[in-house]
Amino acid sequence: MASILVISAEQPTPAAASSSSPDAAADAFDRHNRPRMRRDVILSALAGRYPGLTKFVVVVASPPPPRSSSSPSSPGDALIGLYRPVHDADMVRFLVDAWARWTAMGPGWDADNCHREWRPGSGTEPPLVPLHSAFRRDGIERPSGNVMGAIGYYCTDLITPIVGTLARELEEDARVICSAVDRAFDLDEEDRRRAHSVVYAVTTHPGHHASYDCFGGYCYLNNAALCARLMQRRIETGRRIVAEDDGEIVANYWDDGEDDRVVDDDEKFVDECRFDDNKDDEEWEPIARRIELYGRPRVAIIDVDYHCGNGTASIFYRDPSVFFVSIHCDPEIDYPWNSGFADQTGAGDGEGTTMHVPLGKGAGWSDRYEASLRDAMSAIAKFRPQALVVSLGLDTYDGDAVAVNRGGFKLSGKDYVEMGRLIGSYMAKKDVPCVFVQEGGYKMDVVGDAAADVVGGYAMAIGEEGG
Repeated sequence: MASILVISAEQPTPAAASSSSPDAAADAFDRHNRPRMRRDVILSALAGRYPGLTKFVVVVASPPPPRSSSSPSSPGDALIGLYRPVHDADMVRFLVDAWARWTAMGPGWDADNCHREWRPGSGTEPPLVPLHSAFRRDGIERPSGNVMGAIGYYCTDLITPIVGTLARELEEDARVICSAVDRAFDLDEEDRRRAHSVVYAVTTHPGHHASYDCFGGYCYLNNAALCARLMQRRIETGRRIVAEDDGEIVANYWDDGEDDRVVDDDEKFVDECRFDDNKDDEEWEPIARRIELYGRPRVAIIDVDYHCGNGTASIFYRDPSVFFVSIHCDPEIDYPWNSGFADQTGAGDGEGTTMHVPLGKGAGWSDRYEASLRDAMSAIAKFRPQALVVSLGLDTYDGDAVAVNRGGFKLSGKDYVEMGRLIGSYMAKKDVPCVFVQEGGYKMDVVGDAAADVVGGYAMAIGEEGG
């Protein structure tokens, strides 16, 4: 079995099940979502399950430098610049500044904008939630200068609050993703097969419901989308994202070395996009031509969260260089309701590079899920990605509270080992960097074991094939 490299902002602790993080109080504002506890439980499970095979890399965001006339940039500028290829700069700025703007309004909170779980006299400042939602389709609304109005422009629900720890946690998550991509690409082919075959970015917050200019569904910034773009950039330029000397994210990373992009010549590029000369692969030739013209390396994302990765799909819907596959509950049954239908396959140049696999309630591993995952991985193999992102949501577990009332899947126990092994079997013997990115999972008594099972199964598949 190959080993596992875990990137996070925290170390595993024996008391993780009770959420030992000093910021754990922020978990109390939702009945189901416990992002800090989920992170701690997963780290603890990995440490306990694979004590000799798991290496933990802790990424801690440094405090922003003091502002001065010679340094006019404000805290958050680095985050805005980093997410530029996948998110609207004004939305990222809102997430960075919103808490300060909200608390600056002082006591006498507008109760309608306070999170429903907050109670007067609780000793905490209330998280901010939308009072209303914008008419986004009319094309004439814009975010208000008042933070209570702006959140209604950017946020899509009432369950994704602005809290005091958010800006720092988003910066930490960004560093986790950057470090994970660097680590995955720094490993040579032999390492990927034998040593650190699994690079697992255990972020605090999930991200796959965040689209270019709105957030929701417990997701603020799209970590998987950033991961895919960073992978493309590493392939294009070979440049690291995090400086080796001080661990800082390279400033203006997207502007550095634009002229150094490496693109295969036409004939080679199209040949690589083609799996073989079988008739079944003729459908991929038009896609290969569009990728060739688009001029970016091929990255695939497989999203196994119970809910559709609608934000990720939206960001790459017209991009033929990113093949996005999501296996999820039918949107006629559960969140996000209005996205994730099987006939939504991309648009424009991206037609054919989005694949939604909606399943009905009660889907189990042996009756529906395994076959669907095989179909998804077969499609990814035909795309021939140069890098892979796995959006690892674990709310497919039988009895997960977020899903059970409307549908829910029936995966459990060793099903997650088989999930990891199946994904790994398609990546074995291929020199393809892979990063697992944490998404949802709300059944805290099992989420750690499920995560360890998936990445462990992947490591077993890579180790067996590479051995």
